[in-house]
Amino acid sequence: MRIVISNAKRSILDTYHDIKAEFLQLYLNESCYKFNRRYFGFRLFDRLELCSCTYGADFKHRIY
Repeated sequence: MRIVISNAKRSILDTYHDIKAEFLQLYLNESCYKFNRRYFGFRLFDRLELCSCTYGADFKHRIY
């Protein structure tokens, strides 16, 4: 468990250089998404295509 937390923290700091409290849940969601899909390999594009075709947004727009 400590390795997962450490990898998520390092990934967030490498990508965004600063962690803001208001976006922390979004950062963690992204880390969980990447962690859960680390073994998809060649099937990753197929999964991405499926998700993009079936996703239904419940908001008009989001400002970050």
